[in-house]
Amino acid sequence: MTSLSEHLAKLSIQAKNTEDSVARAQQEAKERLQETRENVRAQTEQALETLNQKFDKAKGETRSRFEAMRAKVDADLAELKQRGQESKQKLEAWQAGNRADDKETEAVAAIEYAIAATRYAELATLDAIEARNTAETKS
Repeated sequence: MTSLSEHLAKLSIQAKNTEDSVARAQQEAKERLQETRENVRAQTEQALETLNQKFDKAKGETRSRFEAMRAKVDADLAELKQRGQESKQKLEAWQAGNRADDKETEAVAAIEYAIAATRYAELATLDAIEARNTAETKS
């Protein structure tokens, strides 16, 4: 029969493994985000470089008209993107905040349950020790 202290040791190991797993998951999420951002940044730089090469090929008056049109389009796009991004960010932040709150509440409940279960295991262990001591003294 496995001793009570061995069972508690297993519980302790499981709790540590869970803690390590959560820490790894948080780090992986950060690393994936950084990787995605780096890929998008590289693609953006490539697109801008291609556009600059096209501008360099334009000549004279065509180039002047093209640059004026480009400035107007860039300004309009920047304004449009800014407004859209602000709205999108507000919605995404609100949604993400709600989801994070829900998940944190679930995690806290699970942790609190684990704490209660640990307390119950401690009480059951003490009851078992007391019962064993009583049995040995009556023998």
